[in-house]
Amino acid sequence: MATLVPPRSAKRQRLANAAADKAAAAMADAGQLGPAAETLVVQLRSAGADGVPLGPAISLPAATGQRELEMLVNQLRRQARAERRPRSGDADEDDDDADEDLPFAFHVALPEAPGAAATSAANMRLQISKSIADDVLNAAAAKRLGLSSEDTLSIVFEPQAVFRVRPVTRCTSTLSGHASPILCSSSSPTGTLLATGAGDKTARIWDVESEMPLHTLAGHRGWVLCAEWEGRERRLATGDMEGDVWVWDALDSSEGKTGRRAWGVKSAKTIDEERAAATATQDAADGAEATPAKTKMTVAEKRAARHAAPQGKVLKGHTKWITSLSWEPIHSNAAAPRLASSSKDGTVKVWNVSTRLCEFTLGGHSASVNVVRWGGEGAIYTASSDRTVKVWDAASGKLIRTLNEHAHWVNTLALSTDFVLRTGPFDHHGKLAKPAPGAPDAATDADGAAKASALARYRAATAGQRFEQAISGSDDHTLFLWAPQISGDVSLGAAGGATPKKSLARLTGHQKTVNHVCFSPDGRLVASAGFDNAVKLWDARTGRFIATLRGHVANVYRVDWSADSRLLVSASKDSTVKLWDLRTFKLRIDLPGHSDEVYCVSFAADKVVSGGRDKTLKIWRN
Repeated sequence: MATLVPPRSAKRQRLANAAADKAAAAMADAGQLGPAAETLVVQLRSAGADGVPLGPAISLPAATGQRELEMLVNQLRRQARAERRPRSGDADEDDDDADEDLPFAFHVALPEAPGAAATSAANMRLQISKSIADDVLNAAAAKRLGLSSEDTLSIVFEPQAVFRVRPVTRCTSTLSGHASPILCSSSSPTGTLLATGAGDKTARIWDVESEMPLHTLAGHRGWVLCAEWEGRERRLATGDMEGDVWVWDALDSSEGKTGRRAWGVKSAKTIDEERAAATATQDAADGAEATPAKTKMTVAEKRAARHAAPQGKVLKGHTKWITSLSWEPIHSNAAAPRLASSSKDGTVKVWNVSTRLCEFTLGGHSASVNVVRWGGEGAIYTASSDRTVKVWDAASGKLIRTLNEHAHWVNTLALSTDFVLRTGPFDHHGKLAKPAPGAPDAATDADGAAKASALARYRAATAGQRFEQAISGSDDHTLFLWAPQISGDVSLGAAGGATPKKSLARLTGHQKTVNHVCFSPDGRLVASAGFDNAVKLWDARTGRFIATLRGHVANVYRVDWSADSRLLVSASKDSTVKLWDLRTFKLRIDLPGHSDEVYCVSFAADKVVSGGRDKTLKIWRN
């Protein structure tokens, strides 16, 4: 379980109660609701301009928090749906899915003060997380509400996921092609493509929609250990056992093409243009008098040129194998994002992909750097076998802070914004998300539009005091949840009694090495996988232990969340992939089929893709 703050002494509790009683009496004399109010009348309303009320006004304890409000809203929704069915005479096709609890956020809208300057909608809200008393009645801005003890408090709820990923139930494709175990996989930002790396010194790109192989990327001199897509899906980076980083460009990324359209075959027009450019270059090299014969390409040659795999360029500099890769976020640099690579040699290099030069090297670690993550606030996070997590300035490469509470190697590191940074400007449909109308960052060119869309998605993901946080897992069987390092002036850490260099919580419960950890896309939960055959769930805000998901009988290597944060999938040494029910915290669907260990698993849109030691890639769908 998470580390708990020791309870107050009897004297301190008595003094705190006296101070609370005094504050409540003062507010009562003023005719306003106070923190000691036992109950208050609440009206739940849906988000939007209409604000449709959900059920009648009800009396709730002032200590009611976000979790209790969420349970209440889901129960009222089920009751309203049950009342509609007899009248309509039609049963819902997806009753089981409709009855699932949805995640909601709650806030109280503040009235706009007369004569005040225009304020953004986010600043006109009081978000409810801990309790109504703490977040609304005790807030400094609550004075503007002017509530009396007889007034009805209007609480607005809004869903945190506007779409649903249906649970996978069957294997629809088993794809072969790799000649050695599949060691890593990475889903593209749109979810239409998948990249895999294997021990046969090749990387492959697969079309998830058609469930067919697309390209084989050859050039590596050693095992391909990691792969990472650029946020706009124009490039793919892979790292190998020899310390080389390869960057592969899409065959056609013009006019905003993504997915298979950009990585598929070349058009005949493109082939002719490339051949004309090559001929002109040769003429210039041979001199003006040279007149090479303009032979026409045969049908076989043109077909081979159209279906040729993307050409890669190698970045050399590391002396040992590559452990992790991370691209600069699109909302920071949409035109030419940089690439960070970590290595067993104890360094992290930041590359300018256009010039193929290393801009700077982060050399503060004294052992292997196992993970690198490029954050959305201008910082680079690294985790190392020297038992530390370091935070670096992405612009200058200077060390900002060292976090050194772990007692053994740090194996895994995740950011609460990983999902929105990985998907960049694309929404859950795989299309370019549109920024709000009139947004100041909107632009007409492709780079500007992508940057504006990515920035809008990032701001939405970090709104409401949800600052970017990091969590790390180690060989010491623990995880540490760290305070925000850049944004919010680490106010969350100060409120929780922590500093930027001190963790918010120490998460204990795993009995062996913590191998992998990741935040849910909505940033509310954390899932960790360990060599103790267990997957554990934690509260992402407080580090509180929630549940242990047991079902695997061997080491759990990877976990991954669906885009709606309602499904969790895990891959294990026991040769199975498992899908978990997050309502009951029990196994929902067991997905056997692999004949050996499963090293990697990931959600690609509404499908699950897994690969491992049996050299095959399996695609699972509903």
